[in-house]
Amino acid sequence: MLNVLRKSISQPLIKIQDSPWLYSLWGAFLLFLCSQVSIPLQPVPITLQTVGVMLVGITFPRKIAVQAVLSYLALGAIGVPVFADFSGGLAVFIGPTAGYLVGFLFAILVMSTIAAKQKNSRNLWSMFGNCCIGTCVVFLFGILGLLPFMNLNHAVQVGLIPFILPGLIKIVLLTICLKFLKPRQQ
Repeated sequence: MLNVLRKSISQPLIKIQDSPWLYSLWGAFLLFLCSQVSIPLQPVPITLQTVGVMLVGITFPRKIAVQAVLSYLALGAIGVPVFADFSGGLAVFIGPTAGYLVGFLFAILVMSTIAAKQKNSRNLWSMFGNCCIGTCVVFLFGILGLLPFMNLNHAVQVGLIPFILPGLIKIVLLTICLKFLKPRQQ
């Protein structure tokens, strides 16, 4: 099984340069799948969306990563139920999760820029640090998005503190998986 995964990573069926929009749509689909794995909390559920964001941010080229997140956000904005709990529509962008969704785009910009500038972006510690930075960007925008609904102290209590431990677990698991599944040097 692991050999199949390694082979699929090292020898993709379609090269990114041959079909960037296909990979953008794959990234958007990945975000959709991750958003459906959810632990319901109020006002913001814990989902695997940040895992999808981190994965796209450190493995996709910047332009394709941005296109993937913009495609995901656009699909949700026009009403396609791609967000957590199969939600969608413009109302999501004025609700308590709006800041997190906008934060995905900025996290992708930051993470893909860092990955492109690092000499060894596939190093375990580089990936871990990059994921931590991207997650902090999402948290920052998430808290800012909660401020119209509550004060800063309450926004931190409901929009950051419950997400710290799950966020760290997701980061550790993702970086270990990426390091383990990275393609072998030929």
